[in-house]
Formats: sequence, C-alpha cells, structure tokens
Amino acid sequence: MKKADFKYYGLLVIAMFFWGLSWPLAQIMVGQATPFQVGLFRFLIASLLYIIILFCTNFKIIKTYTWKSVRDFTILGLLGIFGYGFLFLTAMQFTTSSQGAAIAGIQPSLIAIASFLIFGEKLYPKWKYFGILLSFLGVLTIIGIQSFIEFNKNHLIGNFIVFIAFLFWCGYTLYGKKIMQKYSSLETTTWSSFTGMLMFGGAALIENRWSQLVNVPASFWWNILILGVFTTVVGFFLYFYVINKIGAVRSGVFINLVPVFGTLLSIIILNQEITWTLWIGLVLISGGILIINYPKDFSNKEQLKEQMILD
Repeated sequence: MKKADFKYYGLLVIAMFFWGLSWPLAQIMVGQATPFQVGLFRFLIASLLYIIILFCTNFKIIKTYTWKSVRDFTILGLLGIFGYGFLFLTAMQFTTSSQGAAIAGIQPSLIAIASFLIFGEKLYPKWKYFGILLSFLGVLTIIGIQSFIEFNKNHLIGNFIVFIAFLFWCGYTLYGKKIMQKYSSLETTTWSSFTGMLMFGGAALIENRWSQLVNVPASFWWNILILGVFTTVVGFFLYFYVINKIGAVRSGVFINLVPVFGTLLSIIILNQEITWTLWIGLVLISGGILIINYPKDFSNKEQLKEQMILD
C-alpha cells in the first residue's frame, strides 16, 4: 500500500461522512417543510452546480443529445431522484434517521439480487450469497423485531417506506449502469438530478404549501445548502475522483461507512436512542456488505492489472 493511497482513503471517508449526514439533516428539515419542498431546493442547488460544471467541461457533448437521451435521463430522475428522494424524506416523518441509515446498508444486497434476476449476474464464490442473507436478517431485525418489542406503528411504517425507497434506488443504479455505457457519470448525474428537480418542483406547485416556508428558521436554508452542495455535489466528485485514482474495487468498500456515519451522526445531532436491536441489525447488515464486496483474491491477476493501469 502506497502512502499516497491514504490521501484517497481520507477523501472517501469525507464523501461517506457527507452522505451519512443527509439522514439526520433530512429528519430535521421534514419537520420544517414538506418533502416536495426539501427535494426541490436540494436538487435545484445541485443541478445548477452540475450544469455549470458540465457546460464548462463538456459543452460539445450536450449538442449530441436526442429525444432518447431525454427519455433515459427522465427515467433516471424519476427513479433515483424524485422516487427515492420523496420516499426517503417521507419516511423521515415516521421513523428515526438512525434506523433509516442502518437500513441503507441493504443496498448492495438488493442490487446483487436484482442484477441476478435481470442480467443473470451471479456472485462468485457462492458463499457470498450468505452476505445477502445476513443483510436481510439485519433489516428484518430493525424493521420487524424492534417494532414489535416496543410496538411503534410509525417506526414500522417509516422503516418499510425506507425499504421501498431503496428498491427505487436499486432501479436507478441498474438502469444507470446501462445508460452510462453511452454517457459519462457526470452527464448521467447532472441530467437525472435536473429532471428529478423538475418533478419535485411540479409536485410542490400542485401541493401549494409555500406559506409554510415563511416561518422556517435560517438553519433550514443552511441545511439545504449542505445537502445540495456537500452531500450531493462534493460527495459525488470526491467519490468518482478517487475511483479514477485507486479503482472501483477499493473505493466501493467505503460505501459501508454510510450507514455507520448516518447512525452515529443521528446520535450526536438528534440525541436519538440506539436500541440493542439497531446495533445487532447494523452489525448484520455491515457484515453482509463486507462478505458481498470481499474480493475473490486480492492478489489475483485482475487486481494487479488494475493497479498497474492506475499507476
């Protein structure tokens, strides 16, 4: 391991910190404005920044877009920005951000299952399927067991909505994988954020609850700025910058830190109580993620080849 790698690992930790921070901040803001309004302002800021960067770096590419391109970006915006974002924010009105963040660890398992069902992609070696089982047991522990030990209907509803939200994110990831064979990650993220923002804006107009924003504290707009700039834009660029430096294999493992940071920041910022079932669920989900992402052989030829290319 080179000393320079630690710099990239540090950047990844910062990106995961920003992504984890979105959980407690979202819970704070949905108590001050509607999910449609929060989503609109967050992705309005992010979209403007993305578009400025895209126009400054790849203006010529934009001229090649077709109606099919618009369709693809709109589908991505519907799945990963508006669909996921609305469900995520709605769930924060029912459950706690610490429980939601812990459930976020189910994403790799859902993507692995969907990839198998849709594309026929299999996990190898087969013992990695044990990771999927562990992750689902962790989610069941958080969604089911705790809700029935100290029955809380709102938490049960909210946690179920979080799970549905990640089904939308799974669809976004798989469809985005197909789209990014034609477009760069910057283009894909820019236009999916923009189309999703338009959907949030349309929903907010129909909802027509703008008077509610008159009474929001100044901290609401600071939190929106953090979500739009740091969580959505800076986190994205740090993640893909490091992927270009050390590869997707080593970078992807750091996504495991998102539920950890989300849970810990919820404790610190919101003083949320962490139950023993949440800790067990978080451990099971994290263990499942590590098993799924564990390389077949760190010393195999593909890993060495990737490192040689990056060097």
